Amino acid sequence: MNYRVYNGSKLVTTVSSKSYSFSNLQPNSSYQFSVAPYNGLREGTKATITVATRGLRLLVAKSLTVDSTVNLMYQEYSLGLVPIGTEPAGMFGGGNRQALTAKVIASANGQSTIELQSSFNGLPDNTKLVLQNDVYCAFVDYKAIYLR
Repeated sequence: MNYRVYNGSKLVTTVSSKSYSFSNLQPNSSYQFSVAPYNGLREGTKATITVATRGLRLLVAKSLTVDSTVNLMYQEYSLGLVPIGTEPAGMFGGGNRQALTAKVIASANGQSTIELQSSFNGLPDNTKLVLQNDVYCAFVDYKAIYLR
């Protein structure tokens, strides 16, 4: 027996096993997945579930109050992240700035976990923000995020 796997109404794949893992899902988003048995000639009844993904999580080397909200600033090509003159046109000193809101979901042993409240996915999950010059920040390639 084979199974057809759907993301919404789009057929993603046909598998012979009873498990399948989705990749590249966006943070803080909702998906409707379906699976239907398929015998090579016709498809059986679909079983459907709706799944909500969590927001991107960041780790902060600071004790914060659980359930409180914090504000972050994200930008690309901050001064010092790439050699001057190598940033794209219009990005000198930082571009693509975004204000982001996050909720503190855990805090223990001087470290807090915060979860972004948007579908922002510009950094890896569990990026660590560390204290530098009185600002908690992380730098990943040409990207920077700050918590003041």
